[in-house]
Amino acid sequence: MTAKDGQHTPPELQQANSSAESTIFSQHRILQDESTNYAIIKNHVPRSREPPNFVDMSAAWGAVQDEEKLRTPSRQSERQPIRQRLNHFTWAWFSTTMGTGSLANVIFQTPYKFRGLITIGKVIYIIDLVLFVCCLAVILRRFIVVRGSFRHSFVHYGEAWFVGTFWVSISLILQGADSYGHYSGCGQWLETTMKICFWIYCGFTLLFAIFQYDLLFVTQKIDFEGMTPAWILPMYPLIVAGPLAGVILEHQGPEAGIPIFVAGVTYQGLGWMVTVFLYAIWVIRLFSADLPVPSLRPGMYVAVGPTAYTAVGLIMHSERATSILPDNFLGVETISAPEVLRAVGSIGGIFLWLLAFWYCALTTISVLNGVKTMVFTLTWWGFVFPNAGLALATTAVGRVLDSPGIKWVSCAMTAILFVLWLFVSIAHIRAVWKGQILWEGKDEDA
Repeated sequence: MTAKDGQHTPPELQQANSSAESTIFSQHRILQDESTNYAIIKNHVPRSREPPNFVDMSAAWGAVQDEEKLRTPSRQSERQPIRQRLNHFTWAWFSTTMGTGSLANVIFQTPYKFRGLITIGKVIYIIDLVLFVCCLAVILRRFIVVRGSFRHSFVHYGEAWFVGTFWVSISLILQGADSYGHYSGCGQWLETTMKICFWIYCGFTLLFAIFQYDLLFVTQKIDFEGMTPAWILPMYPLIVAGPLAGVILEHQGPEAGIPIFVAGVTYQGLGWMVTVFLYAIWVIRLFSADLPVPSLRPGMYVAVGPTAYTAVGLIMHSERATSILPDNFLGVETISAPEVLRAVGSIGGIFLWLLAFWYCALTTISVLNGVKTMVFTLTWWGFVFPNAGLALATTAVGRVLDSPGIKWVSCAMTAILFVLWLFVSIAHIRAVWKGQILWEGKDEDA
């Protein structure tokens, strides 16, 4: 009988019902807690600390993985001494000299110049030189003060990819020296100096591209879902060797020019082909995984550079072919080999030009979708350097086609690039002041 029928439930039955209800409630709470814990674990997997010689790259993107850590400002009460902060100065800081040097070169190549534009370019080039010397001094201090940091920087899962920015910065400095030096009236000594510097640069960067990738292959366990365009950075010094050769060839004779011409083409070819392999992984990663966190999406612009600078390199070599190469180059006797190379190189550059724009547009949309939650990271310099390559490619295409419309577009791109450089520079200074970068746990060496 039930209580509804007016009869009392026996104490034994009441105790059994109470025990059953307690068991069901406990099981429900356990399942609920397990579900909650699973959700927490699923959405917040702590980064594992692997030994230095074997690092898991499956969750790595550039320097920092935790968006919340990026957004957390440092409290005044936790201010660190400047000496301690400088111990976290990484190779990625050379992205500042990449951006500044590339802007100086873009300004020099701008097709339609107003009075004083070259002076602005010279000032920016001098700023680039000062920045490079300062960055070099500070990172050497870190390697001296922090024992083992030099070796560690070549195998660290966040910092190792950015070592190539040092060599790219040197390439841009050499380009600016040749362009602005000859504009200012430097003579034969500059031509000889640039020729020597070019071959030294080629030797070091080829060794770097071989051994740096070998170190990464040996020391990294990489999942393609963690792939970023930063994987291309160790090959960037070879990619920009083509445009560097094109600039130097303008003031070289055939005797010195032919070896430089061949070297520029071969280095450009190696850089471009390795990039093509990595492009395939990058597109697969975009299909199969989420975009990087908003603060790191400007780093996606790195994918613009290889295509853009290869287009620039091909067009510049094609323009120099008729003045450097003999008519019977490569043993061709029936037609003028330089004229053929001029046509083929120009078409090749035009062929790649729009691909660079596609990568730029794709990244711009991704950045705009997350712009409200972005905070500064050193990947923001991706706004400048890779897009400088696109501006140079547009200038080269306009020059080859003799198109006033394309030339004016390249001028507009130069103006936009200058505004972006100012914006990123101010954001960079502000981030250092607020402790968002150059701070323990917030840089590429974290």
